[in-house]
Amino acid sequence: MQLQIRHKLFLVILLANLVLAIALSVAVSWNFSRSFQDYIRADQAEEVQPLLLGLAEAYRQYGGQWNWLTDDQRQWQQLLQQYLGQQKIPGEAADQSPSVDRQRGVIPRPPRRHPMARHLLLRDAQNQQIIAPPSLASQEPVPAVQWLPIESDGERVGDLGVIHPRELARQMDRLFVQHLLRQSAWIVLGVLLVSACLAFPFSRRLVRPVTRLQQSMQRLAGGHLEKLTPLPVTTGDELGQLAHAFNLLAETLKENLRARQQWVADISHELRTPVAILKGELEALIDGVRPLEPAALDSLQAEVERLTRLINDLNELSLADQGALSYQREPISLINLLTDFFDDSRAQLEEKGIDLEFEPPVTDRELIVFADESRLVQLFRNLLSNTLRYTEAGGRLRVTVTRKGQALTLRWDDSAPGVSGPNLDRLFERLYRTDDARDRVSGGSGLGLAICRSIAEAHQGRIEASHSELGGLAVVVQLPLYR
Repeated sequence: MQLQIRHKLFLVILLANLVLAIALSVAVSWNFSRSFQDYIRADQAEEVQPLLLGLAEAYRQYGGQWNWLTDDQRQWQQLLQQYLGQQKIPGEAADQSPSVDRQRGVIPRPPRRHPMARHLLLRDAQNQQIIAPPSLASQEPVPAVQWLPIESDGERVGDLGVIHPRELARQMDRLFVQHLLRQSAWIVLGVLLVSACLAFPFSRRLVRPVTRLQQSMQRLAGGHLEKLTPLPVTTGDELGQLAHAFNLLAETLKENLRARQQWVADISHELRTPVAILKGELEALIDGVRPLEPAALDSLQAEVERLTRLINDLNELSLADQGALSYQREPISLINLLTDFFDDSRAQLEEKGIDLEFEPPVTDRELIVFADESRLVQLFRNLLSNTLRYTEAGGRLRVTVTRKGQALTLRWDDSAPGVSGPNLDRLFERLYRTDDARDRVSGGSGLGLAICRSIAEAHQGRIEASHSELGGLAVVVQLPLYR
């Protein structure tokens, strides 16, 4: 069974919480164990604090010596009973003391051994042992000892040692760990239940945008572009950005599909017109409606040439889209290229009655572009053909070249008639005409400016259209300057 993303995410969250709960339990157990041992030691140190004060007082009374204790260790038991709690003896009053017994001439009984005696040590300032339980030497392993200083008049005169048997500590640790493990098991189980209750809906909510994207991708792969609806973008994270990118992709594909359908329809329309004219002319000649004379043949020849130009333009534009047009680039002087082009085209302008205004810019540096000369000439030829076709007789054509930074700007202005504002942005679309009937009569295919845009973009430049100051159309071509 293949796990889905939401299942994997759920398991990851659950496992992470499990590891975190176990690590937290171990850390709490270790820390509490150390704190518990420190608490026991502090509690025992507080318990023997009266004994420390009593030892310091007795040390001063006996002249700053410990001999009184080494010579008679019964006094050690008396000190323990006095400062750590009296130990009652059956048949003996609680307030009896050895001195009272001596006054009555009664031999005092030796004091009973205090329970704390086997857990206490005493040593002098030179760390020489004074009091030690007899069983200390035979204990295995060696117990841990907590030494507490005995001070008299601000000076250390000895140490009182409190024995902490390791076996007892280990037994307490085991009891504590067992108790803690039981509590930790319940805590971990509770954490897992809470994590499961939170992780499952969270994982489903987090994966929901991915699920929607998967369904939309399946529709896209199946070619159902018309059924695609924009994905909701509710967040600004990576999933939201992914949904936004998919919406852009889907919209671009829809636009491309509509453009392709429109492109096919336009091509069919453009090809149908000259073919229909040719068919009508030929049928008229065959039926004898129109006599076979040079004028009829010239009409047929004109339609064939118009159809040939359209097919050539379509082929050239398709090659430009595929990047198959060959560009043999070299450093070229744009001014010299324009000068030679207008020298060759001056007769066409004079025939149409259009005045040419072309003044090369005055500069001490030659304006060089890295381009394909034949393609730039093709661009100029298409612009000139557009001017000759639409500019009224007696009009003007003004061409200027300026430099701005690392770019050259070629501005092509002609006189009336102009182009309305809504049509300016569509002039570079394929097969677009502002007046279909006039273009068809004049022989325009509606591809000349589209080819100009392909050539400009292939040279890392751009082309735009605007209203001309002369009353017609202004085409601005920008090309990068060759360094």
